[in-house]
Amino acid sequence: MPHQDPHSCYRPDSPFIRHIDFDLVVDFERQVLDDHADYHFSAPLNDVLELDTRDLQIRRISAPGDPSRDLEWQLTEPNFMGSVLRIEDTRGLTRLRIEFSTSPSAAALQWLAPEQTSGKRHPFMFSQCQAILARTVFPCQDSPGVRFTYDATLRVPRGLAAVMAAQHMETVAGVDGTVCRFHMRHPIPSYLFALAVGNIVAEKIGPRSRVFAEPEVVKSAAREFAEVNAMITGAERLFGEYVWDEFNLLVMPPSFPYGGMENPTLTFLTPTLIAGDRSLVSVVAHELAHSWTGNLVTNATWEDFWLNEGWTVYAERRILEELYGTDLANLQAVSGRNDLMTDFKNLGENSAYTKLKTELAGMDPDDVYSSVPYEKGFLLLVAVERVVGRAAFDEFLRGYIRDFAFTSLRTDQFVEYLLKRLPDAAKKVNLDSWIHQPGLPESAPSFASRLIDDVRAARKLWDAGKRDLSAIINAWNIDQKILFLEELPPELPHADCQVIEKLFAADRTGNCEILLNWYRLAARSSYSKAYPGLREFLSAVGRGKYLKPLYRALHENPSTRSMASELFEQFKDRYHSVARNAVSRILAA
Repeated sequence: MPHQDPHSCYRPDSPFIRHIDFDLVVDFERQVLDDHADYHFSAPLNDVLELDTRDLQIRRISAPGDPSRDLEWQLTEPNFMGSVLRIEDTRGLTRLRIEFSTSPSAAALQWLAPEQTSGKRHPFMFSQCQAILARTVFPCQDSPGVRFTYDATLRVPRGLAAVMAAQHMETVAGVDGTVCRFHMRHPIPSYLFALAVGNIVAEKIGPRSRVFAEPEVVKSAAREFAEVNAMITGAERLFGEYVWDEFNLLVMPPSFPYGGMENPTLTFLTPTLIAGDRSLVSVVAHELAHSWTGNLVTNATWEDFWLNEGWTVYAERRILEELYGTDLANLQAVSGRNDLMTDFKNLGENSAYTKLKTELAGMDPDDVYSSVPYEKGFLLLVAVERVVGRAAFDEFLRGYIRDFAFTSLRTDQFVEYLLKRLPDAAKKVNLDSWIHQPGLPESAPSFASRLIDDVRAARKLWDAGKRDLSAIINAWNIDQKILFLEELPPELPHADCQVIEKLFAADRTGNCEILLNWYRLAARSSYSKAYPGLREFLSAVGRGKYLKPLYRALHENPSTRSMASELFEQFKDRYHSVARNAVSRILAA
């Protein structure tokens, strides 16, 4: 029997959900979704059907062909994954209707008051289902190994608009509200189910792309992401046809916990990417890359997450190389390795969670979320590419995407495929040490470019006591500035902090990557002049990439530990549950 996903009650030898018809009422006053959904299964069911749920109120379950026939059901005792919904007497059925409501505290949903939005006039709601949070929105087989298509009717308050990661079919405005209908024709795993409701408008930014945002943001977002079509065509040259019809972007409110989320047809993006100079759009390249490596070929369980993100970081940097050159792609690879080394330190050098193939039974995947599957996975794929040559690896990559499109893989299946297609590569890179051993093999690839050389040369000047580096640094791109800041000592004397603040215009910049590295340095160095800006930053930004290192820096410095707790207590309700829980774990250490 195929491997059982430890985070889902779904058994791979059982019928799976093939299609769902949703009818959702979005209730901002109660902060719930009221729903009935018709489930279509791949084969006739057995006596008992089990579905993943968490904090859902189940009202009624029936067979659509016989609406008078109610089915018996019960919820098991909850644990961190939720409760299993057990539905009795389902033998022979291929369809079910479930009527249910979400909880106001549903972990996948964030309900924002008007003052938490850019326009300050309308509420906003959005979903974030990765990794195992879709079960807080609807009963499902909440495993990346199960894919389904869906149709959805969303009923939203008058004056608001709904968007989904699906094709928009129609919008009908009525006296009491607005009805929006969507269709997803390609099968997706539950973690890619996504919706948002708010004062949302759109601007066209390419033949296959629009950017959605609040009216106050949409113009600047359209300018920032104007190069998206070049990314799509560049990616198609590398990986084959883009099959998802449209590649649209939704700029989220500041509390969105990630840089981006690759929901098919509608990528969700943090507003921290709007720097005004298109300097942070590599995140868009990453989410676009997921259209092949992730949304087409997905990890079968969260223990195989590197098959999703490692491949996608590799594909992202190939897109950047295609558009902007090898020097920039290699520079970002060095920054990525710096992130990896930081996470190795935070997790512990010999931690089991620095392996690519992990064992996560009994724990939430979000509890050990890190850059390891991203950057260690990327380095493994680069290692394979270098021993076989790029031409052979590109042929392998395109075959991998073609052969496994719309399926989900385990690590052992990937290894089997690699051994079949590139039989010598596994031995040459010592594949087992990459996948099943902690840390990073000594033979891990390194990267060079003139951009990196320029940064390292400036760092030598800094170490030699030269502080007047403004002419050098002003000529750099943003990625070079970030690398310089990343590779400074973790703490500096206050006089040096003043120099860094001036060199990087930290009191004026709108670039959040610069601010992250600056505020982390200031927190570690007890540079109190930066504290007001740091407070404002933590109050306004909900992206986990920024919150976790900044709260960690404050918490690890005895002089600012109490400040970390005070700020988190003040701002935690502005953060999505994913980011809030991550910071809570840091402050509890």
